[in-house]
Amino acid sequence: MTASVFHGGLMPSPSCEGQETDLVLPGSVAEVYEAHVDYVFRCLRSLGIRDAHVEDAVQDVFLVVNDKLAAFDGQAKLRTWLYAIVIRIARRYRERQAREPRVAADEPVDRRSAEQSYLSREQLTLAQRALERLSDEKREAFVLAEVEQLSAPEIATITFTPLNTVYSRLRAARMEFDRSVLSLSTQRSRNASSGARAKKGGHDE
Repeated sequence: MTASVFHGGLMPSPSCEGQETDLVLPGSVAEVYEAHVDYVFRCLRSLGIRDAHVEDAVQDVFLVVNDKLAAFDGQAKLRTWLYAIVIRIARRYRERQAREPRVAADEPVDRRSAEQSYLSREQLTLAQRALERLSDEKREAFVLAEVEQLSAPEIATITFTPLNTVYSRLRAARMEFDRSVLSLSTQRSRNASSGARAKKGGHDE
């Protein structure tokens, strides 16, 4: 189920334009921003940063890039290096969000959903809500593996986590994600059936 949700076009794929294949030194901060701002935005949304905060979080990521880019030595892919920054910024913003009231209007919304079919939007919403049920640590590992297609050793490096712990989190996260998608899908189907019966009953009166 996990693979069908994330690699059937419902979540952005790491194979999008601009993915690096060689370890090369980046240019200026402006060039890095231009090439990777959409990627950073997507990663932050996948990690649970709400619309109300995501633009500020993107700005904070590139403030760190501005400070640290000169020290980047090309020993890792630039996106891997960026994701380590994104992880730290996302953790800070999730802590802030945990202290804020959640408003209904701030439900996860994919900005390109208007271009997708209704079914795809429904499935994407289920996937995003299932992600929200994961702990922060499991969500990070899950997104890095399933959305960004990083290996467990790469995840361990980015998150400063022992490799065995990464494997354990991934197993648990995949199981919990699949259970949540199934539960949410079943609940939605029941609600739709109840609504249809109620509507039919109203017409019969």
